[in-house]
Amino acid sequence: MNASWSDLFAGAELYWIISIFASVLQAFLLIGAFIGSGADFDHGVDAQDGSTADSVKLFSFRVLVAFFVGFGWAGVMAQRQGMPPGATAGAAVISGVVFMLLMFVTMRLLMGMRDDGTLRYENAIGLRGQVYVTIPAARAGLGQIEVLLQGRLITASAVTDADHALAPQHGVEITALMPPNTFVVKPT
Repeated sequence: MNASWSDLFAGAELYWIISIFASVLQAFLLIGAFIGSGADFDHGVDAQDGSTADSVKLFSFRVLVAFFVGFGWAGVMAQRQGMPPGATAGAAVISGVVFMLLMFVTMRLLMGMRDDGTLRYENAIGLRGQVYVTIPAARAGLGQIEVLLQGRLITASAVTDADHALAPQHGVEITALMPPNTFVVKPT
């Protein structure tokens, strides 16, 4: 039982076991991603609903699995090249860190591209659109406008404080939002 650290890293079995186990685990993670398991279990809670790149953790499960894939296979290859145990361990650790950082950066970029697609009517304040259905004067009733909001052309209810009705095709600017999702507009 007097095994030193160099004896532990001298045996090819350790690297083979780590590389095969981590590769199989990585394959299961990849299959789960393609199937769409619907859970990002290794990222922060805000990754589920906030979709920010900051929610990716450096020591998440996927990133650690990537470390062990790089560590194991680099160790196997270094041993096959006849490198001494210390150099083999160093190469394995460096390769594992590189794999880990590559996975971290990739996941961060992917999480940064997520978008929940929720239409936020409050983002329309200050935008310009045009009347679609006549808007009665002095908030006497509802009309409709068309506006390009978050890359989508939407039709929404609108009222105006103007002293005259706004006819279709008339340009308007959104000044406020009334519940439920009704715009207050002024003529342009």
